[in-house]
Amino acid sequence: MSNKGKILITGASGYLGGGLCEHFLTNGYEVIGVSNSNSNNFSSIKADLSQPGGGKSLMQEVLKQYGKIDHVINNAAMQDVALLKDENPNQISDFFQVNVSAIAEIYAEIATQSYGVKSVINISSIEAISPRPGHAIYGATKAALEALTKSAAVEIAPIRSNFLRLGLIGRQGIESAWPEGVSAWKKAAPLKNMGTVSDIAGAIEYLIGANWVTGSGITLDGGISVSANW
Repeated sequence: MSNKGKILITGASGYLGGGLCEHFLTNGYEVIGVSNSNSNNFSSIKADLSQPGGGKSLMQEVLKQYGKIDHVINNAAMQDVALLKDENPNQISDFFQVNVSAIAEIYAEIATQSYGVKSVINISSIEAISPRPGHAIYGATKAALEALTKSAAVEIAPIRSNFLRLGLIGRQGIESAWPEGVSAWKKAAPLKNMGTVSDIAGAIEYLIGANWVTGSGITLDGGISVSANW
């Protein structure tokens, strides 16, 4: 049994989610990885957050299987590129369900039963404040998530509620798959590099232990959000 507590991480089958699961496992936490498939070793629970009630069902299943937990990392998200003229109602609804509503359901469960949770950390994006063509709905969901995070900090105290606002995260093959995007990022970012899983994990570790921090966000983007775009 871990001596650092239990940490729930959604989106465990993705690059960042899987990396976070691995990091916290090797650093003494009991990790409960959540995904909509059992596609890797970090997926402890299968949950479909795209369906209304998915967040509530997830928390009830966690309580049933694992009992109380200490920290929740809401990392799962839908992301796609589509101009507004090409969006459709179902796709818009799906985005908000996974990226916002499911997390609101998780908060509602914590507010009702507590689950022993000490802190909730949500993964947001710089697109919440930096509009980009084709990313309108995704950016809107992340802006809503940040507002939800702050409101929850007031309502569920002393449980802490914070978010990380992320820029571009590097991974194997990204430079060959998206050379123009990576090149533009490195040119614009003052630190001239992309983020790593270790960068994100370090910020999460800080927030886990930051007992006087709630309703706040940390931006990890290599400084691109403060760089002039004109």
